[in-house]
Amino acid sequence: MGEEGTRIRVHCRDCPFEKVVASDDDEKPAEVLIDHGQRTGHTLAIDRMDD
Repeated sequence: MGEEGTRIRVHCRDCPFEKVVASDDDEKPAEVLIDHGQRTGHTLAIDRMDD
């Protein structure tokens, strides 16, 4: 997913859902985005978090 230690924040524009995924996690930001979007029909966005 890029640089070592990169963190991505996945957040919903329609509800308070938010999850931070690190580059060394098994779960990928796209998986979080797809899962929540399919279950709810909501629109999500991602932001890279600078340390």
